[in-house]
Amino acid sequence: MSLAILATEENWQAFDDAWTALIASKGPVEELCQAIEVIGSKRRISRCIPTLKIHAESLAESGRAADAAAIVGATLRAGGPPGELGEPLLKYTEAAFGAEAWWAAFRDMSGLKREALDLRKAWVYFDDMRSYKPGVVVFHASGWGVGEVKDVSAATMEITVHFASGKKDRFPLRTAVEIFERLPATDLRAQRLLDPQGLEKRLKEEPLEILKAVLLRYGGKASNMTIRNALAQIGVDGTKWSNWWKKTRLAAENDTMYRVSGNIAKCEVELLRRAMDPIEAMRRQLRQARTLKEALARVRDLLGNKDLAADIRAAALQEIASLANDEKVPAPLDQRLAAWMMLREFPQADGSPAATPAPLLERLKNAAEKAAPSDPRVPPALWAFLQKMPGSREQERSVALLREVYGESWAEQALTHLPHAAPGMAKPLIDELRKAKKDADLASWYVRLLARPRVAPFVLTELARLAESGKLKGEFPTPVQRVMALIELSVYLQEERVGDSVMARAQQRLSDLLLEGEPPLVQSMLTGADIPALRSIRAMLQRGVDDRLDSLVTDIVLDMGGDVFRSEQLPFWMEEKIWTTRAGLQKREAELNELKEKKIPANAEAIAKAASYGDLSENAEWEQAIEEQRQLTNAASEMDKELRMAALLENANIPDNTACPGTVVTYRDMRSKDTHTVTILGPWDAKDDATISYKAPLARGMLGKTAGQLATIELPSGTLEVEILKVALAELV
Repeated sequence: MSLAILATEENWQAFDDAWTALIASKGPVEELCQAIEVIGSKRRISRCIPTLKIHAESLAESGRAADAAAIVGATLRAGGPPGELGEPLLKYTEAAFGAEAWWAAFRDMSGLKREALDLRKAWVYFDDMRSYKPGVVVFHASGWGVGEVKDVSAATMEITVHFASGKKDRFPLRTAVEIFERLPATDLRAQRLLDPQGLEKRLKEEPLEILKAVLLRYGGKASNMTIRNALAQIGVDGTKWSNWWKKTRLAAENDTMYRVSGNIAKCEVELLRRAMDPIEAMRRQLRQARTLKEALARVRDLLGNKDLAADIRAAALQEIASLANDEKVPAPLDQRLAAWMMLREFPQADGSPAATPAPLLERLKNAAEKAAPSDPRVPPALWAFLQKMPGSREQERSVALLREVYGESWAEQALTHLPHAAPGMAKPLIDELRKAKKDADLASWYVRLLARPRVAPFVLTELARLAESGKLKGEFPTPVQRVMALIELSVYLQEERVGDSVMARAQQRLSDLLLEGEPPLVQSMLTGADIPALRSIRAMLQRGVDDRLDSLVTDIVLDMGGDVFRSEQLPFWMEEKIWTTRAGLQKREAELNELKEKKIPANAEAIAKAASYGDLSENAEWEQAIEEQRQLTNAASEMDKELRMAALLENANIPDNTACPGTVVTYRDMRSKDTHTVTILGPWDAKDDATISYKAPLARGMLGKTAGQLATIELPSGTLEVEILKVALAELV
């Protein structure tokens, strides 16, 4: 064990024994000088004086006066007493360097004499001057930068330095000592000057050696920001830094000579004097994670290393299982679910095959035992639980859980509750049901969901992909009826996707389905469509839809002839406008101003602040701020577009006795026989139980109806049959 480690651990008996062995072996003294520096930092230098004197005298008698001077000088630097060390230091220094041509000049310039007022300062000055030799690299912080000493003149007491910038100059040695920082060979700035190609190669092939050089420069410990600044000094910044740091940080976390603590945005790396136990180091890092999510990310990084030792892998899985199962560890359910689902992928710590963790299986079975709700639109407890799976990966793999919970009846249970499948679960679940020979049941579900397309967007899209490609056979509605249902769903998803990543993903998948193929699927399905159907589709598209789909359907309509556009004038609420009251318009304008003048500037400040935390590739705060920026700018863009389409209901030609924007409608629920009254206004007007937007499902189902007419309205919760009893103009002022 090294002297420096023993000194760090204050294992003094072992240190003294090792020092005695060094004296007997007549070995090199560089490591001893490092240990003396450590002892000085612990204010225990006085204990070294007796052994130091014996060692120094032994070195001098062996003709190693320079080494004797080095260890005495190191002790003096570390706080040793000048009165006791001065005489031997002067004796060994003169014996080592007295014959050099520069001896007298260096001695006089530094003041290294018996009458020196501050012998410690004089020795430091002398030692610094003596270190200037050709090939030494220096750094000038105030403008000259990094340079190499090319020549040292003892006659003129000057040195010649060539700088990386191309400048070269001569400096008095006294000035050089005062203005330059001498860079050791391990310093990356020196390596960049002397061997730039070799440094570039080591950056790629030996990242931990580069990290070690930075840590040695800062006393063995540094933050990620300090490391980043050090790398920037050798030209590693931006994307190059992000890539290098991501790789190096992971390597350091997996190396027993480094300790990485803190979180992704702000961490500290320490170079250890001896290797840690890798398993204990890994466990320590996981326990120090701020959240279960952070610990889980760390374990996923570890498991991604194909060379990871089996015992470390087993310990990592055991530790993450302990954290996930411990109810005392604060963690939301989605993080525990993510951990449990990951644990299902790997053999257990005791070597037994991968299995669903007991806490997860228990929760699943408890949920499955609960009675199903009387309303089929409400998901049973198990399916509601599966919907909480945090990501697509977990949702996809949760299909296998149905087999564990339901056994042989899993397929029947899955078919019963298919619309309640989580978004990521839809495709793999349908694939498994097809393997179970349930195509006829799936075809039946396709027909049922076409009648209520908004109930299960992901399930309907996947069933449509199978049915419209001929892989799913059944007695389906006509192609025109099917495509109208799918376009209705696309319009709905377009309205719901803002700020909802799940709906945005569903909308993207459906649009891709309708637009794929040659000719595109929507074009094939519209073949033979009559004028009323095309007019109905055109009216739906005016509410907003994917631009690609809108453009294609418009082209299809034009190719079929212009009769669609020569129809009677559309009701005013079907025009490409957004109808609202003056108060609603002012409210929307205020919301846009709030976004542009407060929220977006505040987000810009948050991005700048998050960027200051360090590595953007692993900066959670920065990623969150950037995601918020995307959402805010998209929202502002949508509002701008909407406001340009705004039209005032106060100026509309509202027809008499017709349910439309700007009217109060009284209707009777044909099932319950209850009577209700609602005011139909614009999407930006105040909403309550008595005021609804004309774009809302309830209002859309009544638009154009007059008193005495019946209306069938498709709501997210099911079908509603109503009778219009009375229609009156609303008070808009």
